[in-house]
Amino acid sequence: MTVDTRQTQMTGTPRWHMTERRREYLAFILFVMPNLTLLIIWTYWPFFHSFYLSLTNWNLLKPTWDMVGVDNYLRLLRSPEFWQITRNTLIFSFGTVTIGLTLSLALAVSLNQWLVARGFWRLVVFSPHITTSAAMALVWISMYDPKHGIFAAAFSWLGLRFPNVLASPTFVLPAIMLVAIWKSLGFSTVVLLAALQGVDTTLKEAAAIDGANAWQIFRNVSFPAITPVFYFLTITGLMTAIKTFDIVSVMTGGGPANRSNMYVFQIYREAFGFQRMGVASALAVIMFVIVMLFTYLQTRYKERWVSY
Repeated sequence: MTVDTRQTQMTGTPRWHMTERRREYLAFILFVMPNLTLLIIWTYWPFFHSFYLSLTNWNLLKPTWDMVGVDNYLRLLRSPEFWQITRNTLIFSFGTVTIGLTLSLALAVSLNQWLVARGFWRLVVFSPHITTSAAMALVWISMYDPKHGIFAAAFSWLGLRFPNVLASPTFVLPAIMLVAIWKSLGFSTVVLLAALQGVDTTLKEAAAIDGANAWQIFRNVSFPAITPVFYFLTITGLMTAIKTFDIVSVMTGGGPANRSNMYVFQIYREAFGFQRMGVASALAVIMFVIVMLFTYLQTRYKERWVSY
């Protein structure tokens, strides 16, 4: 800030002027402060408080607690149940994202072609995304019914017996993975379809003139152009899959024998079922570290396959 010397000579009182840079900085602070305040209250403070609770033995019912250090983390790492839940979460996350994005890309390519009632089919594909997860899970439970469900009827028509997949340690995880893929398919398809429609048509026409077939045009022109969108869907898809709760809660309750249990549902059980808030907070911190590790690795190596 500078002092207006003429104003000082006339009145004897210095007059301060704010420079353009300082005015911009003050405006930035004023515009950012509301959102930053909400982030501090609802994101940063809960995270640091959760980390603090992970070092205690608070059971949610007592008004006080004792510091136990890393005992909660050691308890989890020594538990076979924790490693089973970790395995379930990783298989579920990578399976749903890999299969879901592959199917979404195939559907987006199909819907990008000329089809009869193309708008109707786009609506059909997107409709699962706007369905509430709890209602969707209840519908799938009835579909998986081994006696009266639609899959049982189809198997019966083929002369086969449909197993009770939600009670089977072998089939329960693939069964809920199918539900999660169906739920996320519409959103990913619509986003990829928008990306495909934004590809420069002149590049595809030039490749066709050079003799490239449809597969070569897609592989060398269309797909590289949509890799930033594909990268975005991979990141968000993994985060959403790791945080899955409602499907597990409604359909299986983590059973049978923890074969469908995952991180967020186990955090809920530890905190509100067993009143072990310290263990639940430790598990939440571990889940946060895993999510950040996956995000870092994807960001670190995205230059190898993402084209800008």
